[in-house]
Amino acid sequence: MRLAFASIGSLGDLHPILALAVGAAHRGHDVVVAAAPGYAGNVARAGLEFHPLRPAIPEDAESLAYYFDMKLGPRRLLRDMIFAEVAATHEDLCGAARGADLLVVGELLYTAPVVAAAEKIPWLNVVLAPTSMLSATDPCVLAPAPWLHKFRHLGPWLHRLAYCFGRLEGRMWAGGYYRFRRSLGLPAGANPIFDAKHSPFGTLAMFPDFLASPQPDWPRDTVQAGFPFYNQGGGVDAVEIFLKNGSPPIVFTLGSIVAHFEPSFYQAAAEAAQALGRRAILLTGRNAAVPQDLPDSILAVNYAPLHSLLPGAVAVVHAGGIGTCAEALKAGLPSVVVPYAFDQPDNASRLRRLGVAEILPRHAISPARLAAKLDRLLSNPATSTKADHLAKLIRPQEALDRALDKIESAAASE
Repeated sequence: MRLAFASIGSLGDLHPILALAVGAAHRGHDVVVAAAPGYAGNVARAGLEFHPLRPAIPEDAESLAYYFDMKLGPRRLLRDMIFAEVAATHEDLCGAARGADLLVVGELLYTAPVVAAAEKIPWLNVVLAPTSMLSATDPCVLAPAPWLHKFRHLGPWLHRLAYCFGRLEGRMWAGGYYRFRRSLGLPAGANPIFDAKHSPFGTLAMFPDFLASPQPDWPRDTVQAGFPFYNQGGGVDAVEIFLKNGSPPIVFTLGSIVAHFEPSFYQAAAEAAQALGRRAILLTGRNAAVPQDLPDSILAVNYAPLHSLLPGAVAVVHAGGIGTCAEALKAGLPSVVVPYAFDQPDNASRLRRLGVAEILPRHAISPARLAAKLDRLLSNPATSTKADHLAKLIRPQEALDRALDKIESAAASE
């Protein structure tokens, strides 16, 4: 079969889609991957056909910081980028899906139902983090209103009410989306943020049930597969040499987006590691605030695949993106999470409830606080025991096979 996969967002959004696409190709299917133009090389290195998909991800630190705001980030991202450029996204997604037997999309691709209907093919949506389910029976920590989570003991009615207000606000953000549907002669349809994003052909929940168990208000045809892991191949030579020549380090990373603009994190990270007498690896991206003249016990590199370095680490400090959370859990590592926006506060909360993480608010970043959080994790044997236990529950091949079986059955359904 010919299968079209599409992703908008960071590498944390793209890599799970690539894991599914590569797995489908290994099963003998013809695969195309649509993603932001800047990811053409990533898709090519996976040996897959690439199709450019707008909008492009901004590269300057100021724009990235604008979207990664805890309270205003969702509104800015959806209103100013995703819905503002929905016509371009639709055109590109149509090109990727043409001639396919199935369309598989990640978050934010709200034109997928229209594209699939035009091509007369089924489609599936992929959910990477529990936040995207917007469950009232297992409420998430909402980045714009984290205080609401404290009242979850009152029952699902409160979050159902909150989501009603969210639907109203979301319709105001989605003006560009509704104008686009009218231009196609289509009715407004269901709310794209809350309702229409889930496919009637099925939803793939790509996280394990120990992170979030199935809920009665999840989409009806949901297959919970587990974490998908994309193996990018070999690591970075400097990192491999560093790992071999000393004790396991602490890894400090803010992912493929936040790393580029956070002004104080890496200096605080270097000082915290030195205060603890620990070696460290800093994954800095294009950050202009990277500390200079680091001691031999600290290595700074722009990027390294987490799967190649976390197995040799002792802990990881990160922003809480679901991809980094998955890699940390797979490696059996405790985390200090510094959440910034979107799903990150909820992912952090879930790791803490599992007993494998501490949370440090972004505004509280300092060497002393980072060191204290790390020391609390590393000095507690129970944390290591829990992390090891959870690592044994992650079975990447089983998760991939479960998702691919659903993909194949959905493609064969029409």
